[in-house]
Amino acid sequence: MNLLEARGLACRFGPKVAVEHLDLTLAEGELVGLIGPDGAGKTTTFRMLAGLQRPTGGSLLRQVDRHGISYVPQTFSLAPDLTVAENLQFQAGLYGLRDAGARITRLLESVDLASFRDRLSGALSGGMKQKLSLCSALLTEPRLLLLDEPTTGVDPVSRREFWELLHAVHGQGVAILFSTPYMDEAEYAHRMLLMHEGRVLEEGDLPSFRKGLPGLVFRLVSARRREVQKALAALAPLDLFAEGEIIRARFPDQDPAPLLARLAALPGVEQARLAEASLEDIFLHALSAPGGAHG
Repeated sequence: MNLLEARGLACRFGPKVAVEHLDLTLAEGELVGLIGPDGAGKTTTFRMLAGLQRPTGGSLLRQVDRHGISYVPQTFSLAPDLTVAENLQFQAGLYGLRDAGARITRLLESVDLASFRDRLSGALSGGMKQKLSLCSALLTEPRLLLLDEPTTGVDPVSRREFWELLHAVHGQGVAILFSTPYMDEAEYAHRMLLMHEGRVLEEGDLPSFRKGLPGLVFRLVSARRREVQKALAALAPLDLFAEGEIIRARFPDQDPAPLLARLAALPGVEQARLAEASLEDIFLHALSAPGGAHG
């Protein structure tokens, strides 16, 4: 059963197109990711799906009532001058939930916040604020969670802990739609929509993306990244992606052995090997494909 179904969904703010012709279905029990950089249209999409922003085009069908969908925005939205417990009690009152004390206690225990129930929410760390926001979203026992970049600005350890919590929630049958700019988090999704400048470039899972990506991907390590990137550009790769000392280059299909030897011999290259395509490689290809942002 589809909990959400959007067809040609669009949102404009005057001449600015925030989201253009978005098609999306979300079924019970799915874990789906909207993947893209800042300005891709992810937050506007979430606001439309949550009923906070009126679409300017297309159609949106929700098969769950307002208590069946919980939305956690990108920025912390609970009252900083209330304690952890007071915030949850206040939210329970807004939802009309009676005798919510036991559920609040169970939720706080599930995210290791029970010992912080009397701390002001504004004094929590970034990771703890996200856990509290998740508790608030789960008060109504929703069938669908909408999470807009839930770990942005959170340290790596807290990010991992938060995703462990989300996997536990998903394991209880709750469907989750999340957005993230982090490619490592994107791989948690069963299905992904790659977004850029308000449009979905590609939709699928990681195996299907990799299967459809042409060419050979090589992973190089170099402390002289700029020098190596310049040398690689002269070899006319299809895509180049670099982060830290890691460089990834995709070349047209060919015999990989001679090309690998040539790459390994470039000045400054400490290590070179054939690699499996990453989401960065796939995203770059989607951008350069016909109809993509640079197509």
